[in-house]
Amino acid sequence: MGLLELLYEAVVYPGVLFLSVAVWLTQWYYRKVCARMQNRMGPSYTGPFGILQPIADYLKLFFKEDVSIEGSSPRLSVILLSIAIGSVVALALMLPIAPRPIASDYDIMLAMYLLIWPTIALALVGALTPNPFSAIGTSRLFSMTLAYEVAFVASILTPVVLSSAFYGAGYSLYRSCLEAWRLWSDPRTFVPMVLSLISALLALQCKLLAKPFDIPDAETEIVAGPFTEYSGFKLALILGLHDVEVVVGSLLITMLFFGGFVPFAWLPWYAALIITVVEYLAVVTIITWIRTITGRFRVDQALVLFWKYVLPMVTVALIISVVMPRAP
Repeated sequence: MGLLELLYEAVVYPGVLFLSVAVWLTQWYYRKVCARMQNRMGPSYTGPFGILQPIADYLKLFFKEDVSIEGSSPRLSVILLSIAIGSVVALALMLPIAPRPIASDYDIMLAMYLLIWPTIALALVGALTPNPFSAIGTSRLFSMTLAYEVAFVASILTPVVLSSAFYGAGYSLYRSCLEAWRLWSDPRTFVPMVLSLISALLALQCKLLAKPFDIPDAETEIVAGPFTEYSGFKLALILGLHDVEVVVGSLLITMLFFGGFVPFAWLPWYAALIITVVEYLAVVTIITWIRTITGRFRVDQALVLFWKYVLPMVTVALIISVVMPRAP
């Protein structure tokens, strides 16, 4: 891949511009579905059907005063958040949606790092402000990270290990996305795929700090937790990181577990695109549904859920994928 091609993918598709549009439309869909489930209208007045409301919200934050309290590190916060957004964009370049994805054997290790870095950045950003609410929220975030990040990584590893064993994917995220959908039709790999999919959805819900796992930034308890002292441009970066994680996390599950357009490559491109969008929206709808119908867990309840149920479940799936007899 040449430098110009890499710049095009990083900046245009599936990079910053594409993800910005995806964030805009996904955020509007997310809010509309949530509102309908709660018998509300949702965004309705800014643009047709309120579709411009997410853009208006970001513009409002960009033009608001950016207040920095004494003892904080505003420049370091911006640097950490920018690197975190960049890591999520880089992960998108490793998926089959990219014209020429970044791929090699064992690149799953790089993908794991890119997945974990946004959480580390958010925790550090919260720790940079001397505020009791920020301290409590950051402490909660660190506690939860020990549970859901392990579960998310293990749930992503399971289809990668299986597709590498049965279809020669070479522990590459890109090649695993091309092959893992075949695992659903094999009785030997069906159960590990189901267990890892359930774990991935729950861990992504927790990673996004969406209900019932919005414990670190619980509004009614600790204002905004780690993000209490942030406003203006820096708050826009925090929300932008969250929304980009929603898009890329949902795309990752769509491509790795269902194959996206890959199983339908024999169809016309527009039909395969529509199917991929439907699969993606199904994942986003599940996230929204869980967020809407549940109340907030306590920290101990969230940890018990992951350590007692989710982690053992995905560990069993990962062990099965490792010890299962390989195809000849």
